[in-house]
Amino acid sequence: MFIFRHSGKVFGVVKKGNQADFRVGFNFFEGGFIMKRYLLFGAMLVLLFSLVLAVAYPITLVDDAGHVVTFASQPERVIDAAPSITDFLIKLGYANKIVGVTKYDSYTKAENIGLLYPLNLEKIISLKPDVVFMFGGFQLSQYSKLKKLGIKAFVLNAKNLNGVYRDIIDVATIMGNPAKGQKLVKTLKSEVMKISEAAYKIPISKRPTVFYGTPSRQIWTAGEGSFLNELISLAGGVNITGNYAGPNGWLPVSPEFVVSKNPDIILVPYYVSNGQKAAIKAFKDFPAFKNLKAVKEGHVYAINGNIASQPNTKLVNLLKQLYNIFSRL
Repeated sequence: MFIFRHSGKVFGVVKKGNQADFRVGFNFFEGGFIMKRYLLFGAMLVLLFSLVLAVAYPITLVDDAGHVVTFASQPERVIDAAPSITDFLIKLGYANKIVGVTKYDSYTKAENIGLLYPLNLEKIISLKPDVVFMFGGFQLSQYSKLKKLGIKAFVLNAKNLNGVYRDIIDVATIMGNPAKGQKLVKTLKSEVMKISEAAYKIPISKRPTVFYGTPSRQIWTAGEGSFLNELISLAGGVNITGNYAGPNGWLPVSPEFVVSKNPDIILVPYYVSNGQKAAIKAFKDFPAFKNLKAVKEGHVYAINGNIASQPNTKLVNLLKQLYNIFSRL
C-alpha cells in the first residue's frame, strides 16, 4: 500500500528503510555442508523496482495550501492555472495531458482559459479537467469555487528551491510516475550544487550587495523567505532586503530605501522579448537613482522577470546567470 506525504516521499512500500529487499534465498548441498545463499537477479530487480515506483491509485497528497487531495486514477486532462506549473509538466513529459492554460502562459498547444484571476469557471468546466493545478496567493480563493463545482484542484506554491523540488515530485506522483520527478530533482540539485559551491568560496566581505526591482514610487522586491532571495545568496550576493519579510517573501520598499543602501548591483526585470535595454534605461533614467553607485559604474543588469517570479525549474538557469553577473565585480 502506498502512502504519500507532502514531501513526495513514498512510505509503507518496503519493510526495511526506504529500500525494497528483493533477495531470494535457497539452500544447496556442497560436500556435506549446507549453505544458504541470497541472490539478487538483475532482471527481477528492474521489474520489482518499476512496480514499487509506479503509483497505485487511489493516492492522497497534501498540497501547498494544506488541502488533502485524493486522486482515484491518473489524470488524463490537466488545466494549468499557473504558468510555473506548465514548466513542471513539460519537463516531466506530460505536455500532452495539458488541455488548458491561462493567457499568460507561453505554452500555446492548449485552450486559453483566460485570466489568472478570477478563473473562467465556465471555460474550465467545458474542458472537463481531471485536475486543475493552481498557485496560492490571490488565486487561492478560487480553490473553494472549483471544489463546489466538483472540480479537483491542487495548489502548488513553492517559496524556495526545496519547495520547487517537492512540487516536482508531487506533480510526478499525481501523474503516475514519481521516479520521473526524483530524476529531474536530482539533476536540478546537481546544477545548483555546482554554483553554490563556487559561490561559497567568495569571502563574505567581497560579496556584492544586490537589489531587485522596477523603478517606481513603491517597488516590490524579494525579501526573506522568497526563492529569489535564496538564489541571490546561493549565487554569492547579499540581498539588501534579505532581512525583511512580506507576503510570500515579497515586500514593497521606497526609492529612498534603495538610495540609503546604495547597492553594488541592480537587477531589473523585463517581461517582453528583447526588453533588456529598455528595462535598464528606465532604471538609469529614474531621477532618484541617477547617483547610485551601480548606475554610475554600469552594474545595472536585466533579468527575465517571468522567470524571476515563477518558482519552477528555470530558476536553476537564473541562478547561473546571477552567479555570472556577480562574478564581474
